[in-house]
Amino acid sequence: MSRALSVRRDVFAVNRVSSKTPREEFPFALTQELLDQLESGAAQNIEQALEQCRGTRSRCLPQHVAWSAAATERYLDARRQDQESRNGANLPLSFHAPDAWIAFRAVEEPDVRGITHYERTVWGRQYVSADATLRELVIPAKGNAKEYLPLPELAAVASVLYYGIPARIPPFEHQYPAHRHPAPPPRPERVRVYSAGLTEGRIRLLRATETDASADWSATEIRDLHEQHVVPRLGRVLDSRERIAGAHCAGCKVLPECSAVPRAPALLAVPPPTRPRKRRTVSVSDLRAHHDCPARYHLTRVLKLPNSVPESEAVRRGRAVDSWLNARHASADAPPCHEVPLPAHLPGLTDDELAPALGMLRTHRARCPLDNPAATQFRPQHRVAVHDPQADAMVVASCDLVYEERGGIVVRETKTSAFPPGGRTILLEKHPQLALSVLLLASGVLGGDPRRSRVELEILRPEGVTLEEFDPGDETTVEHARTVLASYTLPWSAETRFDAAPRPGYDCTGCEALSWCATGKERVAAAG
Repeated sequence: MSRALSVRRDVFAVNRVSSKTPREEFPFALTQELLDQLESGAAQNIEQALEQCRGTRSRCLPQHVAWSAAATERYLDARRQDQESRNGANLPLSFHAPDAWIAFRAVEEPDVRGITHYERTVWGRQYVSADATLRELVIPAKGNAKEYLPLPELAAVASVLYYGIPARIPPFEHQYPAHRHPAPPPRPERVRVYSAGLTEGRIRLLRATETDASADWSATEIRDLHEQHVVPRLGRVLDSRERIAGAHCAGCKVLPECSAVPRAPALLAVPPPTRPRKRRTVSVSDLRAHHDCPARYHLTRVLKLPNSVPESEAVRRGRAVDSWLNARHASADAPPCHEVPLPAHLPGLTDDELAPALGMLRTHRARCPLDNPAATQFRPQHRVAVHDPQADAMVVASCDLVYEERGGIVVRETKTSAFPPGGRTILLEKHPQLALSVLLLASGVLGGDPRRSRVELEILRPEGVTLEEFDPGDETTVEHARTVLASYTLPWSAETRFDAAPRPGYDCTGCEALSWCATGKERVAAAG
């Protein structure tokens, strides 16, 4: 339903709040502006382009600016190589198309949806050949270039390129239609759709996942694909009223009145906003990143810029162990882990790294929940989305394992470690997801009887296992959990610009944004 309402410009939320934020939250915003300047000839180099994009640049963190400039140069190099490779390939050169291509459909009387105008657009870099017979779209990707997309998605893109008319798109808050070009060019004879990897600096012609066919179609093929794959799905998108709680709910126009989203007032233990602001989504991973460094949170959790630092063995080992356990615990009918042989290998681990991981799986056998005859309804990697109306934020939690036991709900978090655990108080502070799970159970969001529910922390080490329990029915435990969570949420909720330096003691060496962060590089150099 959120998706259906998002495409209706005439439907607004009861309380409208501007989506404008002090910091730019669209990762490609500056890159797009830089490319517009350079591909149009308005700027001759990246320095000139940056100077002419002062407005957007001022809203970006310095690290975001550095990433955008590097991504822009890699993209232009990839485009240059692509164009040079066309010599003798029966493929004409293509040039930047400054106006958006919009596929219009209008009817004189409102249809069954009460709509008279439909507009479909695509996002990406648009190009056209000199004779207008070829149109191309290059879809940027923050990491490596994609190889495949679903056929319906590619068909929808291709149909906009084929049916589209050059037009200027007004600001989203305006309701009037886009401004069409007064003398639109003829439709193209051929359409191609590419992906561009801004990390590897490569442009690749996309292929359909289902058929392996290249996204290179004639006009006749596009018309057929449009009728077969696009029209039915557009109708389902526009007409759907199904409600599914998730992270996307933060942007939904009807969230305050939605019956599908559970609510937990004051879950985040933060005061109501003092001024209207865009509703946000937050997870414990977000809070930990902000606690370490506000800039890291914005770069890696909001912008989701690609990781510039290789993952450590501990991270890869934890993921491999979790994946194996999730597969084992997916069904209550599965035998306990001690009845199943250990795997001969684990994805992502070398032969030298395998032994400690297998040791952790071996020690887990003594605490496997499948051995509990009263345990039922196992849900590994169970995602929970709840609205805190006081903070006006969507809280998203991904629990390692949730199961039922005698009318109660058990949330188990599993951690891999090479070191013995600390005390129970320290564990709550070290793993704030435990604090959130305690509060979720205490609020009744997960269901079950809180007096019969508990949070478990299973710590796996190569030579042993520890299982700690936390009671959501105990007032002292709940208050401690609230205090722990507030130490993360209060600074996060007050943040607007993310300029603060990393916290004292934080090791920038493993930060995902280190490649673009001058502060992090200085700290690493000083420590080395």
